[in-house]
Amino acid sequence: MQNLPKIIDHLKRAPVVMPTETLYAIVAPVMDKNLFDQVYSLKNMKMNTASPIGFYGLRDMERFCAMDQGAKNIVKKLMPGPLTLIMNAKVDGHWVVNKKIAARISSNNLIREVAREIGPVTLIGANIRGFKLSSDLKEIIAQFGNKISLYVDGGNLKGSPSTIYDYTTKTLIREGSISIREIRGAENGL
Repeated sequence: MQNLPKIIDHLKRAPVVMPTETLYAIVAPVMDKNLFDQVYSLKNMKMNTASPIGFYGLRDMERFCAMDQGAKNIVKKLMPGPLTLIMNAKVDGHWVVNKKIAARISSNNLIREVAREIGPVTLIGANIRGFKLSSDLKEIIAQFGNKISLYVDGGNLKGSPSTIYDYTTKTLIREGSISIREIRGAENGL
């Protein structure tokens, strides 16, 4: 956490590559449209679906996402952790697509502290479109080079991509380490 002030200061000017509990992510404050747009420019892609957004905790998610008791149960049981929930948005903005937000609460303490300090942040995979996601920072630096000016070294990560569950349609989009069975159990309070 000793680098937190440096990271926060840098995020006021440019996106940063940071480790999560799964893989590396490009992090930028979502409220800053210029920085948010830079993330997608770096990835060489357009935002067609809800962008993964990192929140500090449940209260922050509730400010931005429509959450019934089932959604709250999932968050309380399975987050922080490697789960992205696609939720209906309570707000409108450049980072909301089709009135949906892809919400995460990372179990990586540095990511959570950044989100606590500056508000919701992007947590989109640190790779250029067409390149594979990597757990190795050296491979990520090879992709982006000096287009990203700050990389936070979390070592060689052992994670796999987060599970993505569309809560609005009750559809598993991508299974990671959290299974559909666990999600449905949590939703029902089990």
